[in-house]
Amino acid sequence: MTLDEINNTSDDDSAYRALQQHLDEMPVGFPRTKSGVDIRLLKNFFTPEEAKIATKLKFAWSKDFESLDVIYERVKESGMSIEELEQILDTMFQKGTIMFQEENGKKYYANAMFAIGIYELQLNNINKKWLREFSQFMKEGYSMEFFGTKISQFRTIPVEKSLTPEHYAPSYEEVRKVIENVEGPLATATCMCRKVTELFNHPCKQTDLRETCLIFNEFAQHYIDQGLGRQITKEEALETLEKVKKDGLVLNAGNSKNPSFICCCCQDCCMFLVGMNLLSRPTKFHATNYYAEVDPDVCTGCGICIDRCQLNAIKIVDDVSKVIQKRCVGCGNCVITCPVEAIQLQKKEKITIPPETEEELYANILETKKKLKKTH
Repeated sequence: MTLDEINNTSDDDSAYRALQQHLDEMPVGFPRTKSGVDIRLLKNFFTPEEAKIATKLKFAWSKDFESLDVIYERVKESGMSIEELEQILDTMFQKGTIMFQEENGKKYYANAMFAIGIYELQLNNINKKWLREFSQFMKEGYSMEFFGTKISQFRTIPVEKSLTPEHYAPSYEEVRKVIENVEGPLATATCMCRKVTELFNHPCKQTDLRETCLIFNEFAQHYIDQGLGRQITKEEALETLEKVKKDGLVLNAGNSKNPSFICCCCQDCCMFLVGMNLLSRPTKFHATNYYAEVDPDVCTGCGICIDRCQLNAIKIVDDVSKVIQKRCVGCGNCVITCPVEAIQLQKKEKITIPPETEEELYANILETKKKLKKTH
């Protein structure tokens, strides 16, 4: 559907279908479903007018933020004033359906992906209705969209002190250095996944912590501006990481050398880890350069490592712990709590160097997505 056709239609469902098609052009798209749950989901977040305007926006993942006057050139034929457009765009930003930046007093807007993006930005607007629709959307196609290219949006960073001194670790593999290298603001926010599970009467069994999401730079400013999180210092971020380490949470950062976030995940709540645990070989869909290895001559079979593992990657064989390497993402949580120091992280033979930025990551995902479509 062309932009002219969108402007001329009064059919609300046509506007939502056009938006679905528009969002589906993103690296992690928004696929059409047989049941129509994709459209029902969009109706929870966009009015028909907002849906039409969203199709005029470019995409935040590629840094294609555009100024108000540039966007207005695409909508002025509708008779809308630039002031009306600004009000609608600002409302969409407050609702967490688009991204926003301001530079030198000038406003810039862009579309967000659904995840990571719109879903997380609904932290203050969750309800059971759209969450149930999202669950159905995941089953009907979004899970395949999310994991389909096998290029993960997440990268596991080993918890502090799980790497032995002989392992040279670049700064993007050491969580303390990741925090120290953040140049912009830092924010922390309540974990969306834990808030969702609590809404459905399933409080997290892994940790009592809730404010476990760490966000950096422009994304942090977005959270602060929207009232989704609060600004913190680097010292406070490191204190949070020390707490989540004690509870055995997996550190999943954005899959680049300069990530915009670190999620602290568990198999009890985390949408990503829950999905990963359903896979027979999670490491095929996840970025990690390490795996755990047990020394059978030292291991006493106490089982502490099994309780710590969030990906069911350890089992007891002949009274000794054994790591299932196709499931292990090298988080290091088992290493730091082994009472006899029988477990170490090992580097994989094939090391994957993440892209410099998340813009490069999503460009790689989009290119792979296009290639896969051509072969099917």
